[in-house]
Amino acid sequence: MKGLILLIPAFFLLHDLVAQSRKITAETTVQQVTIFSSGAQIHRVANVNLQPGRTEINFPELSSQLQQQSVQLKAEANITLISVTTSKDFFVQRKIEQDEKNLLDKKTDLKSKSEADNKLLQVYMNEEQMLIKNESIGGQAGVKADELRQALDLHRQRLTEVYQKQLEIGHKINDELLELARVDAQLKDVSKKRDSIKYTITAVVESKETRAIKFELTYAVKDAGWFPTYDVRVADIQQPLSMMMNANVFQRSGETWKDVSIQLSSGNPSENATPSRLQTWWIGYFDPSISMNNAVLAPSTVGGRIVDENGQPVIGAAVALKGSSNGVSTDANGYFRLNNVNGNTPITISSVGYISKQITVKPGYYSITMHQREDHLEEVVVVGYGSSSSARDYSDDRELRKQRKEEINPVAVITQYQPTNVVYKIEEKYTLETDGKTITIGIKKVDVATQYEYFAAPKVDPSVFLTAKILNWQSYDLQPGEASLYFEGTYLGKTYLDLANAGDTLQLSLGKDNSINVSRKLVKEFSAKKFLGSNKTDSRSYEIIVKNNKKVPINLILQDQFPVSTTKDIEVDDAKAPDAQVEKETGIVTWSLNMTAGQEKRMQVSYEVKYPKDKRVVVN
Repeated sequence: MKGLILLIPAFFLLHDLVAQSRKITAETTVQQVTIFSSGAQIHRVANVNLQPGRTEINFPELSSQLQQQSVQLKAEANITLISVTTSKDFFVQRKIEQDEKNLLDKKTDLKSKSEADNKLLQVYMNEEQMLIKNESIGGQAGVKADELRQALDLHRQRLTEVYQKQLEIGHKINDELLELARVDAQLKDVSKKRDSIKYTITAVVESKETRAIKFELTYAVKDAGWFPTYDVRVADIQQPLSMMMNANVFQRSGETWKDVSIQLSSGNPSENATPSRLQTWWIGYFDPSISMNNAVLAPSTVGGRIVDENGQPVIGAAVALKGSSNGVSTDANGYFRLNNVNGNTPITISSVGYISKQITVKPGYYSITMHQREDHLEEVVVVGYGSSSSARDYSDDRELRKQRKEEINPVAVITQYQPTNVVYKIEEKYTLETDGKTITIGIKKVDVATQYEYFAAPKVDPSVFLTAKILNWQSYDLQPGEASLYFEGTYLGKTYLDLANAGDTLQLSLGKDNSINVSRKLVKEFSAKKFLGSNKTDSRSYEIIVKNNKKVPINLILQDQFPVSTTKDIEVDDAKAPDAQVEKETGIVTWSLNMTAGQEKRMQVSYEVKYPKDKRVVVN
């Protein structure tokens, strides 16, 4: 009995020690943020004073976009980590759920009242019709004057009452509809609050000593990211191309990152990390008719970026071929890619809060601006590069912003190369609010050795285009992105650096140069039609004249073409293009011209097409 008496208090003492673990709320600060193309990883630290025994540590007020499976907790100390759990604020969540329930009940009650009042209004409207139709009094015999007066007074009195009731019920229905609209707006606000409930991470640890311990907490969040854009400038074709790489950073994680170090990673944790597997390749007989049809109707791609008046991406905008189900939505950076688009096809763009628009496109890249429905909106334009501007009217500030960007230099950045991505570590610290606004940070400026080359195909367009060829572009650690082009101080427009399809040479079009003239004329004395037996022969000869009006020498790629027969009944003979290279399969004729300042050159291209005289062939 004595042994049992001694064991009972020992048992309860052990139970109390386990059940009554200490609880601590730890305050964390964000020290570093690694931002991916989609998502971000937050690194927080907290200093906690532990005593011997078991302690429950709560790390509250964390991002509402926290991904629970990504939580990591570290501490360089001799402690045992019992468990780590994540949960949303229970009391806030219960309150929001109760508010939502009350609003839904109110909405149901309002709908019931509105339906009842609409039915009552219909009753009075039916009574009005009955009173109007029942106007004949006394039949053919007629009525006395007093009886007529009484009948009219009664009819007027009742009809007036019916009209008053209709007005009262109509006002009541309008009030109910307005209240329903207010309730719907409140439900939307509640839904936003539900999405903004902060997470709390709870860790249970056991320590054998009293000491201060530094905890490191990392976790991933959604609804954040960055995307690169470029400013590409060419002073003249005698100087290297200047390229500024800008990082456009945004976040809507539900927490403010105050005065933190930023790392930008080219990786994307949300992408599938599993390698693709080959499937069985079934092979059959070749059908040339199917091949030709596919060649003619080959699908094409239209891509681009949709922004608002302030240059901010329009997320989730619907882009679709007009009158079809072929459509996509813009991503978190405003980009879209629409496949199976033929030339000169209308597409529609729409988004909540913006004026819908329709444009006609052909395969290529487009930068599209959408306008908000509100007439008066202010916006905070945040320009990274270590500084920010105040709220102003962007429509009156385009030129100022352009001049300011021309004077900006990049911040100090350390580039780290990892096995699967590139990390840009920015040495300056930034404060990023959880408002979705884009902060632009210039992270790299390079002068690129470039081969400038002009191009012209006067058969389809007499204009001469300047192109810039970057041969060793892989050494500059570029990322795919939109580029703004400037030539000799003039803004030319936007293009897209599609590095995946660039090959060994990255080529940029810098627009038209009107100081170089190209013309293509038919030489009539060498162009004629001849008939011989059952065949007809069409001869064509063209002269192409190029004049370099610039004060500097140029390199020009000039192209024309010979027709290519698709049937043995049509023969292309005597094809001539002196000093040119000819691709036999395509018939493309190419001259590579080196021209001094003020020089003029003339090229000839000629050919004959022989075909049955009862057929029609276009040979121009």
